[in-house]
Amino acid sequence: MMTDDKKTFNPRDVDLKHLNDLLNHNSDWIWEVDAQGRYTWSSEVVTSMLGYTPDEVIGCTPFDFMPPGEAERVAGAFLAIVQQQIPFSGLVNRNKRADGEVIVLETSGIPLFDEKGELRGYRGMDRNISTLGERVLQLETIYDTTPVALCMIDRNGQMVMSNKAMARLLNRTSNEINGKPVVELMPACWQHFERDFTLADSGAELAGRETHWEGRTFSLHPVPVHDAAGNVVGLSVTWVDVTERYQAEQKLADANQVLQQHAQHDYLTGLFNRRFMDECLNREIIRACEKGYFLSVCLADIDYFKRFNDSQGHQAGDACLRDVANALTAVRHRPDDNVSRYGGEEFLVILPCTDREEAQAIAEGLRESIEALRIPNAASPTGFLTISIGVATLNGSKTLPQDKPLPIIASGLIRRADNALYAAKNQGRNRVVISREPEGH
Repeated sequence: MMTDDKKTFNPRDVDLKHLNDLLNHNSDWIWEVDAQGRYTWSSEVVTSMLGYTPDEVIGCTPFDFMPPGEAERVAGAFLAIVQQQIPFSGLVNRNKRADGEVIVLETSGIPLFDEKGELRGYRGMDRNISTLGERVLQLETIYDTTPVALCMIDRNGQMVMSNKAMARLLNRTSNEINGKPVVELMPACWQHFERDFTLADSGAELAGRETHWEGRTFSLHPVPVHDAAGNVVGLSVTWVDVTERYQAEQKLADANQVLQQHAQHDYLTGLFNRRFMDECLNREIIRACEKGYFLSVCLADIDYFKRFNDSQGHQAGDACLRDVANALTAVRHRPDDNVSRYGGEEFLVILPCTDREEAQAIAEGLRESIEALRIPNAASPTGFLTISIGVATLNGSKTLPQDKPLPIIASGLIRRADNALYAAKNQGRNRVVISREPEGH
């Protein structure tokens, strides 16, 4: 039988004592803060961790125990968490103990709400990870301050992590981009990241690429991030600004194009030069022989040009050459026809798929176009500038490249046109003469 003076056993007292032991005698510091981030409750572990009693931390904020630069960094991160009213974990931060020693804590917490559903604070815990934490913070500092833009994108397409360079790339703050959908931040890039996820899931290697953003050019390198089970959970993306290199490459390409232009064109008239037209003629001979086409050439020479140049001067002579070049070019009606300055006052016109009669008609049109310029030339019996033209034609169905070396066929065709031109000169100039020599002659 129980006596009246014996104390009644209360299980609740044991539970409270056990709970206090759990809170105050373990390696983790348990705490609560209000909506303004001020401590409203603290376990006794704070004394062994920071060197302060629970009463000394009540009313303070976590940032009061951090070095100034660290306080600013963590405050920004915590503010973003509070604004979203979400749980958090793994927030690594430096803290200064009462004796001046700096330790590294890992902070986690959950939001607390009142009966109206409004945020009234956070409850959480700090764990001392100084041995590992300093290295983590150093890596975070390197990640955050590197001049190369870095970010991580999860499977939901959200920007879950970014450094300062990435924020500058997007012209926003890290708080403004972390947690935001990439499709909103960079609409043109998201479809490429979707394709990267598909490739990463298949085990394929992700290739780098160049992309343009806000007037800059970036070399972009995505790398898949895997979880412990080997599943792709995100993409780590590096953005290297290569604008200067890209611009230099463009300038080099433009310069090469100009050089190519100079290598193929006559500087005075802008027409193709002889070197290019020799190559063009070889190609057209091969095509004519393979397809059985006719190929004609017109070799034109300005009549009495030396006398014109001597009497009018070299500047007038240069202007005359340009006028003749423009007139000859204007007569062309087909894209494959080519006109070149073949040397001095000579011009070569290559006419693919053109037989002798068609070539003669085109040559007459060329001659008339120069006569129509009505450029005065006192040395000419007509009183105006004229040209003489020799025409030669190759029948591709009768001439095969294997019969003779290609250069021999080409030189033979030009020689026949030149002989016809010589005949036009002997017959009084300002005329077209068609070569009647056998093609194999």
